Amino acid sequence: MRSRTLIILAFIIMFCITIYSGVYANSLSKAEIVHFWVAVPAGNVTEPITLRGAGPPINMAPIIIDLDARGLPKNLLNPNIEAISTHWIYNLDKRPHKLGLDLLNVTFPVEWEVSADWPYDPATHTFTKPLPPGQRIPNLSIDWIFKIPAYYMDEQVIYDGGLLVFDADSGQPLTFIPIKFVRGEISSVGGTGSCH
Repeated sequence: MRSRTLIILAFIIMFCITIYSGVYANSLSKAEIVHFWVAVPAGNVTEPITLRGAGPPINMAPIIIDLDARGLPKNLLNPNIEAISTHWIYNLDKRPHKLGLDLLNVTFPVEWEVSADWPYDPATHTFTKPLPPGQRIPNLSIDWIFKIPAYYMDEQVIYDGGLLVFDADSGQPLTFIPIKFVRGEISSVGGTGSCH
């Protein structure tokens, strides 16, 4: 009788863990994604800045994420996955730009999930139609999912690179946002926004 009770209890615990993991993966983990705004041209974003032009003011800053400050569910269920996201890329210049994107100094796999109502080439990470002045890429959603190998997780600085936005025709850098994943520092994320 006692072993039967233990089997039922173990089944209930495993069932609850499975349900909780599914709920976390489908909803709560999205809240762990850092969202930020991008505007071009902004140069090298070394400190918090606000750019004004057509549309809302754009707040940008270097992105520093302290993996030790992430929630307990994330640290238990997917500690080696980190994600950042943007829904906002604005052209504040006086001329159109065909925008290319690049993540610099990446030494482990990163999955790009990109959708927009604007032509995009996933092989080159380029929006193939010039973005007019004062416009933003409509219905944009870009998620970068960093798959960090376990052996990096003991490092103080796990990733030290950034997002480069450049003119795809000329190769000219337009905006660079430093991105850093660290262990044990206070996280400071600039240009965050809510996902709608």
